[in-house]
Parts: sequence; structure tokens; C-alpha cells
Amino acid sequence: MNFDVVVVGSGIIGATAALLLAKNSSLNIAVIEAKEPCPYQPKEQYDYRVSAISPASKNILQRLAVWDSIQQKRVTPYHKMTVWDEAGQGAIYFDCDALHQPVLGYIIEDNIVRSSLLEKFSQYSNLHFLHPIKLISLHDTENHIELQADKNEILSAKLVIGSDGANSWVREKAGIELKSWDYQHTAVVATVQTERSHQATAWQRFLSSGPLAFLPLNNPHYCSIVWSTSHQQAENLLSLSEIDFCNSLGSAFDFRLGKILSTQSRHAFPLRMRHAKQYVCSRVALIGDAAHTIHPMAGQGVNLGFLDAASLAEVVVTAVKKNRDFSSLATLRRYERWRKTDTLAMLAMVEGLKHLFASEQHWIQVMRNAGLNFTNRLLFLKYFFANYASGRRGDMPKIAVI
Repeated sequence: MNFDVVVVGSGIIGATAALLLAKNSSLNIAVIEAKEPCPYQPKEQYDYRVSAISPASKNILQRLAVWDSIQQKRVTPYHKMTVWDEAGQGAIYFDCDALHQPVLGYIIEDNIVRSSLLEKFSQYSNLHFLHPIKLISLHDTENHIELQADKNEILSAKLVIGSDGANSWVREKAGIELKSWDYQHTAVVATVQTERSHQATAWQRFLSSGPLAFLPLNNPHYCSIVWSTSHQQAENLLSLSEIDFCNSLGSAFDFRLGKILSTQSRHAFPLRMRHAKQYVCSRVALIGDAAHTIHPMAGQGVNLGFLDAASLAEVVVTAVKKNRDFSSLATLRRYERWRKTDTLAMLAMVEGLKHLFASEQHWIQVMRNAGLNFTNRLLFLKYFFANYASGRRGDMPKIAVI
């Protein structure tokens, strides 16, 4: 089986990259998935995996003509954000009306985004979805990459895109080194019912043990929570009865939304920073979690991935239109230079925030609370931060520009 491009991994970011390439070029593309994908089935319970989708990422989805499908399933726009510090009176508030923006972002279940993208595959004759296929080897030849699957299938491609997650098989087989460290946090995630309405607001409280976020869902009394805390406390939270967990959660959140009335199943994910030393090598490019993972406190992980997919697609399509080798290292390095600067800036910002809000030194607590209150009073600073998080920054791929 011979292809121009093989995308390994059919998650949100891999599917986005494949659709962008299929829509904007005549390249022959295959998407490889090791597992049988589950079709979306409407249900009352929320999926425990949700993402905060920025307006820039929404633009990408809209221009791929999948946004309407996502909206028909379930989307929650949020118009406000409240962030405050447990140790003091420091707080900052964002309101889209005051910032002259229609919305700050959207909370969407991951399975809704992914299923909507996969449903679009059938509209492109140059896009082939192969599953379940488990790859066992990757071999770089002079003119192409050769991939072997466990059932003796051989696939060749001029370009392989690794979008196969944090423990990327493509990254490992391509010999790309990884910089990584443990954030010393585990994220406990669940869907909870609150006594008061979430008011279409994303809430985050910085505790000494780590940030606690309440993300609004389309029912005004339901939120998806992400509680980043020590590994030991996370184990303790998972072992609590539902009543005890709800009480602990309400207390940690300062009962901003009243009592926590119920919770669906709890899940835990250890958090690590990962950053590939190179995003590209000979005929291989990494995108999304295969290239980098980041602490969820800023809600930017999936949005960085969307920008990876859009930037790589733009570089490849431009090369094709100019009759250049779209899979050459010179071409792929344009993508790497484009995305690495933005990603490193975001990684540094999140790392700085994590250390700043984890400190229990009194003078640091006083300074950070003063900083929050100072920023809250200056509209232009809030406007800058909101724009940055929304994707209005730097050299953006054309499809993402707001």
C-alpha cells in the first residue's frame, strides 16, 4: 500500500491534520489506528475527557466544516473566567463583553470532537482510514518510509506524521529524543453536579497542592472538574466515598457553586512535561502530544496540537503547490521552527505559573496576590492575556486566524 502521507493516530489532532491535507491537496493520505474506533452515541452522561477549545481552534474546525456537527451534539461556550488564590485575596476576572470578544472559549467532550472529525473522512476520496492496524517497524529508505504491520501489511509513505500520543511509537522508532520531567501532580477528573449554576464561567482556584478547575457543561448545574494535586492526595481522593469526595471537593473549591450534589466516575492521570528535542527528522513529523505535553492548568494542550496540525498542513500544501519535495527535511524544518517557538513559550509560562502558585513562602504569596489584583485592574493586560489564550498571537496558520 503506497501513500504520499501516513498519519499514525486518529485522535483529534491526527484527524485534523489528515482532513486539512485531504481538503487542500490531492495527496494520497492514510490514517492508521491501532484500535477500532467507537462511533459516537448520544447519551445523557458526559464523557469525562473534555477540552477547552480556543476560538482559533474553533476556526480550524469550522473551516473543515465539522463545527456544525459538533454543535449538533454538545458544545458549551463560556463567557467568563474567574481565577483566585487560596492563600490571600488575589483574583482576576475575565468577561468576554468587557474584552469585546463574542466568547472566551468552548468546553467540548473529546469523543464529540473526534467522532465529528472521523465522520468527515468519507467525503474525501484521497483519504483512507485503516483500522485496526498495529505497526511493528519503521524503516527509512532513500525515497520513502516503510511501515510494517503485525499482519504482514507493508505501507510506504513519503511522509509519516506521528500523532500517536504522549508515548508516541513513531517518535521512539524515529529515534527522536525526549526531554521530560514529572510535574509531581496527578489530575483527578470527573463530572460533578453543583448546587448553583456555573454561569457559563470557567473557574480555577490555585491551592497550595495544585490548581482546581471547574469547566462549565451545557447543563448549568454540571461541570467537568480537573483537580491537579500530589500523587498521594489523588489516590486518597479516588478512594473516598461519593459523599466524602463531594464534601472535600466543595471545601477545596470554597463552595463557590454551593454544595457538590453528585459526581460521576472519577479518573486519574499522572502529569508529565514532555517535549521532543526535534519535531521532525527524515520524512517524519510529530504533532500534538507526540511532540509535547503540558500541564492542564492553562487548558492549552489540545490547542497547541490544533496549531501543530494546521501549521504542518500549511507547510506541506505550500510545498506541493510550488512543486517542492513536501517531505524533505528542509521543508519539514519550516514547520518545526514555526511551532517550536510558540510551544516553548507556552511551556515556560505554565512552568512558571506552577512554581509561583505552589510556593508557600509568605513574601511570594503576597506578591502573587498583588500581581493578580494589579492585572485585574488593567484592562489592556487582561486583553493581552485573553487574546494570547484565544489564539490571537504571533504568526498563526492562516486557517486559524481569528
